[in-house]
Amino acid sequence: MKKIFHIVSNKEWGGGEQYVYDLCQRQRADGIEVSIFCKPVENICRKYEEAGITVHPLPLGGVLDVKSAWQMACVVRQAGPCTIHAHNFKDAFTACYARRLAGKAADIRVVMCRHLTRKGKNSLSYRWLYGQLDCLVFDSELSKTEFLSTHPTIDLQKIRIVHTSVVVPDVVEPAPLRQEFGIPSDNVLAVFHGRLDPEKGLDELVQAAALLKEKPFCLVLVGRGSEEYTAHLQQLIAANHLEKKVLLAGFRHPVIPNVAAADFGILASTVQEGCPLSPQEYMSQGHPVIVTNNGGQREYVIDGKNGLLVPPGDVQALATAMTRLTDDKVLRQQLGKQAKADFDDHLNYEHYYAQIKKIYE
Repeated sequence: MKKIFHIVSNKEWGGGEQYVYDLCQRQRADGIEVSIFCKPVENICRKYEEAGITVHPLPLGGVLDVKSAWQMACVVRQAGPCTIHAHNFKDAFTACYARRLAGKAADIRVVMCRHLTRKGKNSLSYRWLYGQLDCLVFDSELSKTEFLSTHPTIDLQKIRIVHTSVVVPDVVEPAPLRQEFGIPSDNVLAVFHGRLDPEKGLDELVQAAALLKEKPFCLVLVGRGSEEYTAHLQQLIAANHLEKKVLLAGFRHPVIPNVAAADFGILASTVQEGCPLSPQEYMSQGHPVIVTNNGGQREYVIDGKNGLLVPPGDVQALATAMTRLTDDKVLRQQLGKQAKADFDDHLNYEHYYAQIKKIYE
C-alpha cells in the first residue's frame, strides 16, 4: 500500500491525537509506512516519535498557510505514491494545496475524516475543496446527514460512513474503585468517563443521581475539566448531599480499567456527538450503557437490546433508566452480554480498520 501521511494540527494531546496514534500503530503493524505532519508542539511530537513514527513539524496555520503547503509538498513529492489523511477541513485545504504544488507527476490521494456533527459550508473555497478531495469519511450517518442538510456541492460518490472505534486490550484488570472510594460491595457502580463539561450532561446526571439517593447506588465521574466547572460540580454534589454517592475520580490513564470496574456506563450528552467512543468501551467490557438519543451513539446502542436510550436534558428519564439498571441485575447482565456481542461483531477496532483500509486502497 502507498505511504500515508496524517495531519495533526491541535496544540494539545486529546482524543483526536490518540485516534491518529492508534490508527498509525495499526497501519504500521500492517506493514504500511506512516508519518505525521504536526505543529512543533513538544508533547505531541514526542509521543509520536517515541512510538517510532516519523514526524514532520509544520506551522499548519490554516486555510491561508501557503508555507506549510509548500513544505508538505516537498516531503510528499519525495515519498512517491502516497495518501495524505486530514482530520479536519482546514488541514484538508493544506493537503490539497500541497498536492497541487507537488506537481502533476506526483501520485497523491487526499482523504479526510469528519469527526464533528456540523452543517456543510458551500462557499466558493469549500466547493473547490470538495472537488479536490478523493474521499470524505463521516463517523456516523448523523454526521453525514447534518453535513448534507445545507446541500453542499459535493460528489456523493466520494462520501463514506465508517463508525470510529477504540483499541481495547485483550485482558483488562478492573481498577479497584470500590476499595479506593469505600463503595459498599452491595452497591451498584455506575461510571461516566470523559471531559467534565456541561455539554456532557453532567449537571443533569448529578440531579438524576439525587433521585436515587436511597438506592444502593454510586456514581463515579472519571475525567477532568476546567477548575470553574469542576468547582461547580462539587457544589452541586454538596447541595444535594451526594458526597458519598457521586465521586470525582479525576483524570486517569489508561481509562479502560475504570470502565471495566463499572456495573454500567453513562453518557448523558446534551449536544449531538458524531460517534462518541465511551459507550463502546463499556460495551467491550460486557457492560450496558445509558446514553442520550441525540447523537451517533443511537446508531449502535439499541434501546432495550444492548443499552438504554433517554432524551437529552431529561433528568427524570435519566433517573428512571439508572433505577432500572440499579434494581435489575438480570437486565444488566442481559444488556451487557448483548453489548459485548455487538462490539465483538461489528464495533471493534479490526472491523473499523478493515473499512478504513478499503478507503486507502
